[in-house]
Amino acid sequence: MSVLGSGSSSPFLAADSFEMPDEGESPAASAPPGPAAYESPFLRSYLRDGEDPAVDPEAEEFAAFLAELYEPGLDDALLRLAGEAAAEHAELESGDGGTVYTDPAAVWQLMVDRYAPLVRELESAIDAVAEAGGERALHAMDENEVDTLFEAFAAPPGGHPPGSPSFEFLFGIGNVLKKAAKGAVGLAKRGLKVVANLALGPLLAKLKPIAVALLRKAVAAGLKWLPEGLRPYAQKLAERLPLLGAGESETGDDTGRETVDATGDVRELQAEFGMRAADTVFADTEAAMDRPGAEYAREADRAAVRPDPVAELDRARERFIAELGAAEDGTDLTPQLEQFLPAALPVLKLALKLTGGRSVLVKTLAKFVAPLIRRFVGPTAAAALSRALVDAGLRLIHLEATPEDERQAAGAAMASVVEDTVRGVAALPEHILADDTLLEGFVLEAFEQAAARNLPQILTEATYQDRPELREDLTLRGAWLPKPLRGRHRYRKYTRIPWVTVSPYQAAHIGTFCGLNLGDTLRSRLGYAPGAPVRARMHLYEAVPGTTLDSIMRGEGLEDPEGELSETPALHPLTSDAAALLLGEPALGEEAEARYMDGQLLGVGQRLYYLEAADAGGAAADPAGALAAQPVAAPAPAARHTRAPASRPGRVRINLGCTDDTLRAELYLTEAEAQRLAAGLRQGRQAGQLLAPLIRPLRLRIRAALTGGHRLRVVHGAVPSGVGAAALRRLPASAPARLAGAVEDALTRGLAMLLKDHREAFVAATEAPEDGATVRVVLKAAPVLAQVRSALDGRPERPGRPAAPATMDVTVTAGHGTRRR
Repeated sequence: MSVLGSGSSSPFLAADSFEMPDEGESPAASAPPGPAAYESPFLRSYLRDGEDPAVDPEAEEFAAFLAELYEPGLDDALLRLAGEAAAEHAELESGDGGTVYTDPAAVWQLMVDRYAPLVRELESAIDAVAEAGGERALHAMDENEVDTLFEAFAAPPGGHPPGSPSFEFLFGIGNVLKKAAKGAVGLAKRGLKVVANLALGPLLAKLKPIAVALLRKAVAAGLKWLPEGLRPYAQKLAERLPLLGAGESETGDDTGRETVDATGDVRELQAEFGMRAADTVFADTEAAMDRPGAEYAREADRAAVRPDPVAELDRARERFIAELGAAEDGTDLTPQLEQFLPAALPVLKLALKLTGGRSVLVKTLAKFVAPLIRRFVGPTAAAALSRALVDAGLRLIHLEATPEDERQAAGAAMASVVEDTVRGVAALPEHILADDTLLEGFVLEAFEQAAARNLPQILTEATYQDRPELREDLTLRGAWLPKPLRGRHRYRKYTRIPWVTVSPYQAAHIGTFCGLNLGDTLRSRLGYAPGAPVRARMHLYEAVPGTTLDSIMRGEGLEDPEGELSETPALHPLTSDAAALLLGEPALGEEAEARYMDGQLLGVGQRLYYLEAADAGGAAADPAGALAAQPVAAPAPAARHTRAPASRPGRVRINLGCTDDTLRAELYLTEAEAQRLAAGLRQGRQAGQLLAPLIRPLRLRIRAALTGGHRLRVVHGAVPSGVGAAALRRLPASAPARLAGAVEDALTRGLAMLLKDHREAFVAATEAPEDGATVRVVLKAAPVLAQVRSALDGRPERPGRPAAPATMDVTVTAGHGTRRR
C-alpha cells in the first residue's frame, strides 16, 4: 500500500511546487476518565427503562422547581469568575509575579488560598440568613418573609465592587438560594416531602456545601478549561430520556458534530448545582438530604486534581516544536509524531471514536502525516519557512521577534498544521478511520486544508492557479500564528492587519454575537452615527483548544479602562459573509454553529475579528492616506480609545412553562434601542413606527435563544435543565417555527401595549442611570405550549388545549433584568 508516495498528487509532496524565497528575497495520551456521571435520584426513580415516557404530576413539580432555580446572571458570573481564575493561573505559569509555578498541586493550593476569603464570605452570608430564620418552620413561612430574611445575604462583608465577578457570583447564588427556599416553603405548606417538617436554618445548612462546591468547581474550571467533564450528569440523563435520543444533549456530546468546544462550558455548572439543590429539597428523608451536597463536594475535589488535556497538549506541542528545530534536513519524524498525536486526540475527541484502537490509530496517522511534513523538516526548510513567515507579516503581530522567534514560529506553524490535520480527521466516520485504504486519502485532504489555513503562500503561483483551494486568499497573503509563540498557546492571530472601511449598509447586514448586527455594536461602543462609515484596522483571530474570549481580550490588551472585561466582547465572529463583505476574501471566514454565537463559548477553529478605529486616540494612523478619500465621521469624544467600554448586547430569554402553559419572555433592549424608542415616544410617534425597525433584530435574537440553549428553559418533567433546545429538536419539524412565531407575537404585542398604554413607565425606565431596559412578557394559557406539552408527553397526535383563555402581563424595568437594582 502506498504511504503518500508516487500514487499521491499533492503539491506538498512535489519538490517543484514550492517557491521558498532565498536570503534577501521578499516576494509579495489516552483521554483521562471524566468524573462519574451524576444522575438525579428523583429522575432515576421516575424514569426506568421500558416505561412510558408520559410525565406524572410529581415529575412536573420537580421540573418546575428546577426551572425556577435558574438565575441568568449566575451563568455570566460563573464564566467571569472562571476567566478571572484563568488569568491568575496564566500569571503563575508565566512567572509574571516573579516565580514560575509548574506543579499543579502547588498552583491549586495558591488558588485555594486566593479564593478562601470569598468562600468564607459565601458561608457567612448563608449563615447570616440561617441565623435570622432560626428554627422557623418552612410550612409556617411565606415568600415575603423569605425575601426579608435574605436581605442579610444582599450585603456580603467583602465590599466587592458592583460588576466584579465576586460580587456577581454572591448576588447570583443568593438569588438561587432564595428561590430554593421559596420553593421549599411551597412544598412544605402542602405537606410534601421531608421539608414539610424542616426549618429554614437546617435547609440552608444542607444547601451550603453545594454552593461552596459550585464556587470551587468554577475556579477549577478556570485553571483547566476542560472541553469535557463540566457536565457530568447531562449525557447520562439524555441517554435515559427517549425524548432526547441516544447520546444527544444540549451540550453537544454527540460525536457527529464536526466542531469541538474550545473549552468546557462553565455555564453548565449552574445546571449541576440546580439538580443537586432540587434533589436536596425533594429528598424523602433528612439523611438523604445530606447526600447531594456531600457528593458534589467530592466531585469538586476531583475536578481540582483531574489531569488537564489542554495543558498536556501544550507540553507535547512544545516538545514537538523543539524536535522539529533539532532535526536534520529530511528527517523522518514518525516517532516524534507518535509521541505528539496522543496529546491532540483527547482534546479533539478523536479518541472517542475508536475505543480500544487508539494506539493503532496513532501509528497510522503518524505514518501518513510524516511524509507530508518531511519537506519542512531541518535547518534549510525551517529557514525558508521562517523567511516566508516574516514576509507574511510575522513582525506585525510579534513586534520584537528575534531570529530565534522566527525559527520558533516556523516550528509552531508546522505544529498547527499537524493539529488541524488531526482535527479534520476527527470529523470522519468510524468506518473511514478503521480502513487504511480510505483513511490515507482523507488524511491528505485534511493536511492540504490545514496547510492552506496555517502556512504562508509557499507554493508556486502555477500550483495555486491549478489548485486554488490550497490558499485562503488572494490579496492579504498572511498566515495564522499562535500567541504567545512559546508556552501555552492562547489563540492564533493572522499576521496581516488590513485596513477596512465599513459602510452603514455593510454593518447592517453583517451579523455578530447574540443576534445583533455589526452596526449595533459600532454605535454602542464607538459612538458612531448610524449613517457614518467606519474606517478601522481589522485584527483577525482563531480559537484553539483552551481559547476563550477573555484570553484573546487580555492577550490583546482590550480590557476596559477600569481593568474589567466588557460583558459584550469587542470581538465579532468572522463568518464567510463577514470576511467577504469586509475583506473581499470569504475563505478567511469560518461558519460557526448556533451554540457558538452567543458571545460566550467558542469552538476550536472558530475565527473572530476586532475593529481598531482609525482615529481611536490617534493610535491607528491611515497609511499614506490610503483611505483619505473615504468620508468618515469621528466617534464621540468619550469613545476615543481603543479599549471597549462595558455594555451588554440585546438578548431574549425564553421560558416555556409546559406544566402550566405559561410562556415567559424577557427582552433586553440595548441602551441605543431603548433611547430610540423613548425619543420617538416623546415626539409623539405611533407604536407601529417605533416597533417596525425592531422586528428583524428581534427575530434574530429569538432564533438565537431557541437554538443556543442557555437562554431557553423548557419546564417539563421529561426535560432536564439545560437540554431545552435538544428537546425542541425532537419535536415535529414545524414546532420550532411555531414557537418562534408565538414568542415574536407575544413580545411584539407586549411592546405595543407598553408603547401605547404605558408610555410614561417606559420613558421613566430609559431615564434611569442603568443601560438599556428589560421588557418582560408573561402569556398565560398559551395555546402553542399546550401543543408542545402534548408532544413532550409522547402524545403529538392529541394536541392539548389551554384550560382558560390566554392572558398577558407586561412590565418594564431599567437596565438588565439580572442586575441588582
